[in-house]
Amino acid sequence: MAIGSPSPPAGEIASLDDAGPEHRAEVEGNLQQQQAPCTPKEITAKPKRKTQTLLSFYKKIEGAVGDLQVQGQQDDLADQDQNPQSNENVVLEDEAPSRQRSPKVQRLNSDASVLVVERDPGLRCQIWEYPVDEQDEARRIYMMHGPYHFLMDEYPLSGSKKHPRRFQAHWFKSFPWLEYSPDKDAAFCFPCYLFSKKPSGRAGSDAFTVKGFRSWKKVNEGTKCAFLSHMGSDCNSAHSYNVKCFDNLQNQSGHIRNVFKKQTNEDIRRNRLRLRVSIDTVRWLAFQACAFRGHDESPTSKNQGNFLEMVKLLAAYDEEVKAVVLGNAPGNAKYTSPKIQKEILNMMACNVQKAIRTEIGDAKFCLIVDESRDESRREQMALVVRFVDQEGFIRERFLDIVHVHDTTSATLKQELCSVLSFHKLDVHNIRGQGYDGASNMRGEWNGLQAKFAADCPYAYYVHCFAHQLQLALVAASKEVLEVQNFFEHLSFVVNTVVSSSKRNDDLHANQVAEMELLAELNELETGRGANQIGTLKRSGDTRWSSHYDSVCSLIKLYKPTFLVLKDIANTKGPGTSQTVRGKAAGAVTLMMSFDFVFILHLMKELMGITDLLCKKLQHKSQDIVNAMDDVATTKKLLQNLREHGWDNLISDVISFCMKHEIAYPNMEDFYADFIRSRAANETTVEHHYRYDVFTVAIDQQAQELNCRFSEQATELLMLCTSLDPRDSFSLFNIDNVCTLASKFYPADFSEQERRTLRCQLRHYEHDVPTNPKFQNLTSVADLCRRLVETKKAEDYYLIDRLIRLVLTLPVSTATTERAFSAMKLLKTRLRNKMEDEFLRDCMLIYIEREIAIKFTTDAIIDDLYAKKNRKVRLK
Repeated sequence: MAIGSPSPPAGEIASLDDAGPEHRAEVEGNLQQQQAPCTPKEITAKPKRKTQTLLSFYKKIEGAVGDLQVQGQQDDLADQDQNPQSNENVVLEDEAPSRQRSPKVQRLNSDASVLVVERDPGLRCQIWEYPVDEQDEARRIYMMHGPYHFLMDEYPLSGSKKHPRRFQAHWFKSFPWLEYSPDKDAAFCFPCYLFSKKPSGRAGSDAFTVKGFRSWKKVNEGTKCAFLSHMGSDCNSAHSYNVKCFDNLQNQSGHIRNVFKKQTNEDIRRNRLRLRVSIDTVRWLAFQACAFRGHDESPTSKNQGNFLEMVKLLAAYDEEVKAVVLGNAPGNAKYTSPKIQKEILNMMACNVQKAIRTEIGDAKFCLIVDESRDESRREQMALVVRFVDQEGFIRERFLDIVHVHDTTSATLKQELCSVLSFHKLDVHNIRGQGYDGASNMRGEWNGLQAKFAADCPYAYYVHCFAHQLQLALVAASKEVLEVQNFFEHLSFVVNTVVSSSKRNDDLHANQVAEMELLAELNELETGRGANQIGTLKRSGDTRWSSHYDSVCSLIKLYKPTFLVLKDIANTKGPGTSQTVRGKAAGAVTLMMSFDFVFILHLMKELMGITDLLCKKLQHKSQDIVNAMDDVATTKKLLQNLREHGWDNLISDVISFCMKHEIAYPNMEDFYADFIRSRAANETTVEHHYRYDVFTVAIDQQAQELNCRFSEQATELLMLCTSLDPRDSFSLFNIDNVCTLASKFYPADFSEQERRTLRCQLRHYEHDVPTNPKFQNLTSVADLCRRLVETKKAEDYYLIDRLIRLVLTLPVSTATTERAFSAMKLLKTRLRNKMEDEFLRDCMLIYIEREIAIKFTTDAIIDDLYAKKNRKVRLK
């Protein structure tokens, strides 16, 4: 979007829906004239404004006018400027350097129009181009976020070809007011942008505000440094004046309104207490994923909603709180309106995002992305950032959720770049990508991973291990005919029982009766939490561990399920049909067959092994080296089951058949195989079940794991195992580690550092593996933390850097899946009208509550007070 486009007067916008066609065309034409010139490349062209009287800015909007209706509320009067138009919020939204939008006014909530502005100084319009009543509001928003310090490892070269120069990151420390625009590769002055007037036309008057400064050779010239010249030698320079204005705007206590209208310390304390109650209520509701508002919040309502009811509860337990909230609060400063609730929630969410960005620092990071539909059928893209913090812990932080209109790779990349730019995260610092197996994500030519790899070739893509494991299970089941038929029969049995509430109740009743009988016979262990009433679970190809859960639930509820189906098959009369009885009879026949019982137990054993691996892969602290080792362990368990598991399996199956009175064949008899065209006397029953079913099913599973999780699949994963500390660093290899650094991470190690790395590895080889503090480590993540704890990371800083890069590689997208689970809790059928910004704020606070809980209520109050002018003093 072109930034800083002046919003049209409220009176004009409000009149569009009620006006005639001729007047509507005239107003729309005027709006286009106002917005068209304000593009990032033509910010010097001032848009023409329609001739208006002073009263047109103060014209009251009456009634509901489309989406731009402004609902006045008494609670919000204290948070508005004296000019009624100041109730329009100014929200920051960063774009990727290559992304530009057309100027427009976006609706981000239901009670105000929101002007979207740009943070990149090379793309945003000037403050003096905003309407006068919106300028202070925009300044405060920018001041909250501070100068745009976009950090890069290497900035682009510019200037003469013989002596090219570039911007330097350390200039930010020497000149805190400095800003850098990735779009223009230019420097800007933050205070001058906020408070300078329209350029006079003199040469250089717009260098640090409009055009940007790019003459890098003039920076390091001693007293002639361009930055020092811009600052001026005395306090009368334009820069010094703008810095003074900056400090004055931050000091709200010196505002002329507060000078004329004095408020005592007691008044300020009461005001803060009133707002404290609202903030604590919003925080608690957000942590519990509860709705804020009620259906009827009028004073006569029996239930005014969670927020107001919680405020009343707090007031009931404290007389001091009761004296300042709700009915005892001033009519213009109750701090209970929906607008205030969203403002508090947004402030908390912004603080969480800032904390995550601070936690990332200058570390390399990985993108973990997935998309899903919410309750209102909007496609939402969740973004999780994986990195290693200063203490050596692997962190996967939920950073944002973005509504995307389509799921094409180009759209996803555009939105992701916008979010990264907002948080000053450089695309070139991406060292890993983690997605599911969708073609728009993993495509080698036009997929999302390919588009990011084009910008940063070291952003290595790793297919989610958990998704690969699930796909391996599904693929293996389709290759064995008996197993594929079993899962179809399993779904048939489960759906027949759980599709009806009455049948589900009968299942519970039969389960209780069976438990009582087994308890009387002392064949059932009792205790707290044991023998819970359950139901059958459906399996799904895209749900992790769902097949294993479905098999286990049927084994546990085998007899109650059989009795329910038998009851349905024998019941005649009204309310039943022959079709239902026939399906139930067919399900009973399936359950009483030896084939069904045998494969039921085989799948339990087989999927029990892979289910353990799937659960391990979902841990946030899992690293890719450890994950590869878990896959290798799973292969060994499968091989052990193939070689030594037959006797135990067939013994359990026969015991199960005897318990449930199911006929089982003699293993020495001949088996009539009608499918494989064998004669009846060529194979035995044992041979068929052991070699045609048991062995083939395990071999297919092992083959799928080898194809999808092979350690030889990529050289990167192979070399990473050289850093594994298990078995006293038995896999450690200096040559492999050096190859890993030079071949896969050349941007992170200079030629000199690669030579130094080999020297450090030689000392590391004789120091760390023999050190008692590094014994019994189980993963590379443990090694990274131990290096930090023992301060060995300072001695082997290059090895520590390489380990952190390896740990950045993702293992699974489980964190994004958990984010979507939180989204389902928050955006329910009764809350399906939540706007995207409100949903994002709720999800951030709910998911990252360990960060959100660290912010004190007083700090949030101070942030709210600094955001805009308020009639009620809070400091």
